[in-house]
Amino acid sequence: MLLSSSARDVFQLLSSTGERLNIQAINSRLPDVPDKTGAVEELQEAGLIWHAGKGRFATLKTLGMETGTIRMRSDGSAVLFAAGTDSLRVVIDKRNTEGALDRDLVIVRLLEPVLHNGGYNGRVIQIQKRFRKRIAGIARKRGENWFLDPLDPKIHGNIPLDPGDNSIRQGDLIGCDIEYGKSSIKVRALSSIGSPDSPGALIDSVCTDMELPEEFPGEVIRESDAVCISPVPHSTRKDLRDVYTLTVDPVDARDFDDAISIEALPEGGFRLGVHIADVSAYAPPNSLVDNEAMKRGTSVYLPDRVIPMIPEILSNSACSLQPDQDRLTKTVLISYDSSGKRTDFSVFSSQIRSRKRLNYTEAFAILSGESSGDTALDENFKLFAALNKILDRVREKRGAVDLGASDFRTEFSGDGFPCGFSRVSDDASHRMIENFMVEANSAVAEFCRWLELDVLFRVHGDPAPEASEKLRRTLSIYGFKVPGQLSPRASSLSKAVKEAEGTPLYPIIRDAVLRSMQKAVYSAENSGHYGLALRNYMHFTSPIRRYPDLLVHQAITCYEEGTVPVRPEPISSLADTCSQLERRAAAAERATTELMALLYLSRETGQVFRGVVRDRTDFGLFIRLLDVPVEGLLHVSALKKYSRFVPSDLRPGAGIFVSVEKADPIERKLSLLPAEAPEDAE
Repeated sequence: MLLSSSARDVFQLLSSTGERLNIQAINSRLPDVPDKTGAVEELQEAGLIWHAGKGRFATLKTLGMETGTIRMRSDGSAVLFAAGTDSLRVVIDKRNTEGALDRDLVIVRLLEPVLHNGGYNGRVIQIQKRFRKRIAGIARKRGENWFLDPLDPKIHGNIPLDPGDNSIRQGDLIGCDIEYGKSSIKVRALSSIGSPDSPGALIDSVCTDMELPEEFPGEVIRESDAVCISPVPHSTRKDLRDVYTLTVDPVDARDFDDAISIEALPEGGFRLGVHIADVSAYAPPNSLVDNEAMKRGTSVYLPDRVIPMIPEILSNSACSLQPDQDRLTKTVLISYDSSGKRTDFSVFSSQIRSRKRLNYTEAFAILSGESSGDTALDENFKLFAALNKILDRVREKRGAVDLGASDFRTEFSGDGFPCGFSRVSDDASHRMIENFMVEANSAVAEFCRWLELDVLFRVHGDPAPEASEKLRRTLSIYGFKVPGQLSPRASSLSKAVKEAEGTPLYPIIRDAVLRSMQKAVYSAENSGHYGLALRNYMHFTSPIRRYPDLLVHQAITCYEEGTVPVRPEPISSLADTCSQLERRAAAAERATTELMALLYLSRETGQVFRGVVRDRTDFGLFIRLLDVPVEGLLHVSALKKYSRFVPSDLRPGAGIFVSVEKADPIERKLSLLPAEAPEDAE
């Protein structure tokens, strides 16, 4: 948040004194500060101070108020974590939300304390900023009136709907603009998205809800076409086309933004080369492509599509490190001794020509000792494997968190309907590339810190003591322990997850550990990365799909050319924007995967699945399915009715077989029944 110097001075006065002051009193305390009246208005508009009566003003804290982003619950109540802290939690009854919607920025008045969690009850007194402009849902007609039932479970239904001139029908899935009133909303139909039982339409609805970008503007496409023919020239680029480089990516990847190379050093040790597609050559600062990439922030990976950050002619062609094609890159060369200690590194612009494109399955086979039939490739992989083994030990000794992978990939049948889910692999080939990319990101972060380049770092704070204590209580329920009194070491968290690996509890333990940690964010300040146990870290290796990486490439290019990138806003503002867009993308990916899981299960009524008890309540059990990325409710009445199939031990963490009673993507609900274990169950 950018404030004038006068506003900062007035806010400092009110914060430090904790007093309620009128303009005259502020004038007398700050005689040399100009335009105090304008400063007070600026602070009010920013939601940092409040009118305290009789012409006086005070900070929110002085008046028992807080500001933050409200998170709605499905029952209509909400919770807010005060801005700037992870510890002050405000619970808001559904009668006190005053028309706020999920993720709106609000000011709340604190009411009575909530003794059991150290927080407060609260009431929304002002909505500072509305988060969403559009919404998707099911059109309903009652009599002559239309209503919308939102697909987002955190927004209640029966919203008055103006159909406009659109030819919508009862039961259509539609997109709408939101019209805000003082404490209520209504919506106006934009267009029909499709049938609510269509996978594509359901994913489209999330894109509408999240306001994900659609097609690229025509001028951006035209600039991309032109720059592919004549990329921005660079006078100091090193020619590495004779170096043996290769790419390792998923089998279905279309854009290849990282390549690797390696050589054994005469004195022992290795020199690792990480070569990253130089998107900055095609998207210099303030170009149309750069500005559009900044608005998008990241590519979004949904079950049936990718919404790219840059046009596909760049991401899938000109910038993609395809084999046997000359490509512009940024290279990091890192030298290691035989113990894995980094002895030297360099960062520079380059040009490469990749020799091979491997997928992870092929790479894993070679790492496992199979011959590829290509002597040069096999020799390189022997060196890759040796260095990776050393880096694994270094990473473990450093104390980095190792949570493994738990993502699912949605599989579709010929008719476009989800037909199953497969786990994203976490084998040695994936971990090798991850190790090499972490090494490159860390080296470049150190390089940028030395040169004081205007870039974004990837930072990750230590877990808050309250979150660590909650994690200990949660894991103890499942029979696990985390050593230490305050914030646990990252290695302790890794140990807890590793102990659960291979058991039904693994996804629950992994999620609990993730929730206990602060979220990694982008920052103009380099404060270190707790999870990786690194002092210097940033994102550099994926400029095709992440804007902070592109920023780093642009900064390095400008440094090499002796210029300074001029940006329309401070880098600190970009940090907040990039972190928010990253969270939006992650939320869209989670929501669409859940919808596909429920749609898949809607055709699997009566089918039996493996599950694990996540939580037990008075009204039933919440069951996490192990082979489908969703959880459902096993109601207490079903436990009684089908008691012959119910295991004797139903504590959280217990395994159970369940069958699908009903799956409803529109309601985001999954009802389960106890089931007999299949004959082939282990």
